[in-house]
Amino acid sequence: MTQTSDASSMADAAMIAPQISILKTMWSREKGTWAISGMRALELHPKANCDPDYFSIESRIELLSQGQFNNLEQVMASVGPTEFLLRQSIVPVVAWRQGDDAIRCIGTGSLISCSGLIVTAGHVLMDPIEAGYGVAYKNNEPRIHDELNFGVFIPFVDPLGRQGLGYFPIREYWVWAHWKKSPLLFEPDRLEYRTDVAVCKIDELPNGLAHQPLNMSLNPFSIGEAAYSIGYAEMSDIPIEYKDGKLRIAKHAAKLFVSIGEVTNLFPQNHIEKASSVPGPCFTFEAKIPGKMSGAPVFGGEGAIIRGVISKSWSGERDASGVMLGPAMRLPLNQPGETGRTLLSLMHDKTEGIGQVFGAGL
Repeated sequence: MTQTSDASSMADAAMIAPQISILKTMWSREKGTWAISGMRALELHPKANCDPDYFSIESRIELLSQGQFNNLEQVMASVGPTEFLLRQSIVPVVAWRQGDDAIRCIGTGSLISCSGLIVTAGHVLMDPIEAGYGVAYKNNEPRIHDELNFGVFIPFVDPLGRQGLGYFPIREYWVWAHWKKSPLLFEPDRLEYRTDVAVCKIDELPNGLAHQPLNMSLNPFSIGEAAYSIGYAEMSDIPIEYKDGKLRIAKHAAKLFVSIGEVTNLFPQNHIEKASSVPGPCFTFEAKIPGKMSGAPVFGGEGAIIRGVISKSWSGERDASGVMLGPAMRLPLNQPGETGRTLLSLMHDKTEGIGQVFGAGL
C-alpha cells in the first residue's frame, strides 16, 4: 500500500513539475544608466488538462528581485502572477483603422530594450499593407495609411494596485524588404523580404521607468536543442466603441501560450542558398505554432535567451520555422544622418538598455 501511494505521489509530482523556465531580468534606471536590478528563472507550469508541449500558463505569484527599490512603480513591476510578468516583455502587436469596430491582433513581439525597442516578424508589421486594410498609395507606391493605428499592449499596475492595459503606438520601424513588381496584370505586387525579422520602437515609459526586455543571443541554435516559444496564439479581436467622439476599448484578457519543440534543421546561409521559403537565415523545429504567434520569441539556452522569432507554421502540424536573430542584429537601423547603427552596436554602447547573457552554450 505504501509503495503504491509513493508511486502515485511521484507521478503526481511529475505531472505538476515545471516544463520549462524562462530567465527574466528586472531592469531599472540607476544614476541615468540602465541596469539589471534583479534576475530570476520563471517556471512555466501548464494549466490542468493542457498538452504538456502546448499550454496556457498556470500563473503563480512571483518576485523578480529582493533588492532595494527606488520607487513604488519598480515594486509593482517586479512582483505579480507569472503571466503578468511575462506580458511586460512579450506583447501582442495590434492594428486597426479609425472607425473599425474591433482591434486586430496581428502577431506577437518581444521587448528587447529598456527604451522600447521591439523585435517581431517582418510580415507581422506588414500585415496591414499586405492584407489591404491599412494601405495607402503615394506616387503609386504602397505605404501605411494615415488612419491606421499600429502598436502593442503592455499591462501595468497603478499605485493603488489596480491592473490595467496600456496602449503604446509604434513610432518607427525597420523592415528589410522591397516591393517586387509583377509583370502580370492579374497578379499583385508583393513584398520580397531580405529577412523575416523586423524591429520597431515605442515610447519610453514615463518618470524614467524601464521597459522590461528579454535577453538576446548572437549564437544560432544547434540541431536537437530544445526550443520554446511564447505568444498570443489564440487572441481574438478586441471590440471597440466610440462614445462622445472618444475611443473606448473593451476589457480584454490576452493570454499567452507556450509551445515546446526541438530544432530539426538549420539554414544559416539561406539568404544565399534559398534552401527554405523563409527569408533569411532560419531554422525549423517540431512545435505546434498556431496563428498570431508569428513574431513570437523562440528561446534557447534552456530559456535564458532569444535565438530567433517565429516566421511560419503549418496548421495542425508540429512543424514550424523561425528566423535566426543573430544575423539580423547586424542589419542597419540608421536614422537620417546616421551610419553603422545596428542592434549589435546599440547593445554594445548600452544607451538603450539591451540585455546580453554570457555563458557556456548561450
